[in-house]
Amino acid sequence: MSDTQTRPLGAQISHMLKSRGVEVIFGIPGVHNQEMYRGIEEAGLTHVLARHEQGAGFMADGYARATGKPGVAYVITGPGLCNTMTPMGQAYSDSVPLLVLSSCL
Repeated sequence: MSDTQTRPLGAQISHMLKSRGVEVIFGIPGVHNQEMYRGIEEAGLTHVLARHEQGAGFMADGYARATGKPGVAYVITGPGLCNTMTPMGQAYSDSVPLLVLSSCL
């Protein structure tokens, strides 16, 4: 079996993002998204810890605007995802490449 078949899905997501040019992930680790965090270091991605999910979304938006690369945020379900709606709406209205990934229960 190859590495992609033996890696947990959460780690596969980080490796997939790295293979597509993503270098930085913004977010807050939590119980519901810890599997997504497992592959960040292994994939060679940089993680920037936010204090609030809305902040993670705006940091990813600012990163995308400054670098021209997609801004990526990892958030938890429910309120974590809802807190990113404002930066997601702003990025959408300004055509900024923003990807927000949320776990599910």
